[in-house]
Amino acid sequence: MFLLRLLLIFGVSLLVFAPITGYIAYNYGRSFWRWFGFGLVVPFFSVFVALFMAMRDRRAEEQAEDAQRRTQPPGV
Repeated sequence: MFLLRLLLIFGVSLLVFAPITGYIAYNYGRSFWRWFGFGLVVPFFSVFVALFMAMRDRRAEEQAEDAQRRTQPPGV
């Protein structure tokens, strides 16, 4: 009975965390299926990795926009 519960919990976590990981990655221009597969391999941890990657991409975009604003001449 314990093994059945453990398998059920693991199965539900696969069904929940893998699509969430893929969705986060897809919204930031990464491959849904690659990240979905990563979510199947490491279900809970993969969500945090995908969020870290998304935050890193957003930060890089903001830094690029700031650098572009600084290089433009005033009044443009």
